[in-house]
Amino acid sequence: GFTTYAERRIVEVVQGEERAALNSGIGWRGLNRMMERFKDNMEFTKLKPKMAGIDPDDVYSEVPYEKGFQFLWRIERQIGRPAFDEFLKKYIANFKFQSIDTETFLEFLKANVPGIENQVDLHEWINGTGLPPDAMEPESATYKKICVLAAEFKSGKIPSEEEVADWSGQEWELYLENLPTDVEASQVTALDERYKLSESRDYEVKVAFLQLAIPTGCRCYFNEVEKCLKQVGRMKYLRPLYSSLARCSGEEEKMLAKRIFSEAQEFYHPIARGVAESILLKHG
Repeated sequence: GFTTYAERRIVEVVQGEERAALNSGIGWRGLNRMMERFKDNMEFTKLKPKMAGIDPDDVYSEVPYEKGFQFLWRIERQIGRPAFDEFLKKYIANFKFQSIDTETFLEFLKANVPGIENQVDLHEWINGTGLPPDAMEPESATYKKICVLAAEFKSGKIPSEEEVADWSGQEWELYLENLPTDVEASQVTALDERYKLSESRDYEVKVAFLQLAIPTGCRCYFNEVEKCLKQVGRMKYLRPLYSSLARCSGEEEKMLAKRIFSEAQEFYHPIARGVAESILLKHG
């Protein structure tokens, strides 16, 4: 949480408030995806989950980063940025070059921000499942515009070149992740014909697009999926692509996933290999 919070404060200074808000919006979207992912085991939506007997790599997610960011941002909103910055300076000075546990942080917080436990439900934020009621979706004009454009895709509207002229990878990632999942193959191919997203060198964009394409039965993208799964080994990209293939109702996609894995597994890190293998076993 602290790393993500610090990153966005840096982005705000270097690139402006709107870019930082967009970054936070993408994080918010990712956090909500994790709530859906863990809907059958909400323990792993806590900031302090019970991990006895659990391999952390099996439940690795954006929750610690994005829910942690939301927690710190909630405190900032409560006491104001100047006061929160003073707290951060004390926190860094006191614990630099150390590792601390949750209880130590909370004790330090309450000692240096008197009464915070009466203003923010610290127990709910740390030990509660899901998103607390005072979590907040970031406000960004760019974020809202992209979400509107994504909603219009269902009716067949593809963003014009003017509308995407200033988009970077982050904007495209947010757009693709907000698109409806029940779209037609023809819509997906039309989008790609205009903007060549399947050929993007930005893997955040490329993988987001391929995730959209796979369930529609667009077999013309199987080669790109295969290249991607053989060229990168990050679990961040392997998990969604293997999951998308394995969850398809057709046998062709499942067989493709198994073949690619059999050919590429020796190049994956053992942890990534184990995650991919578990996905294939789970979905047959």
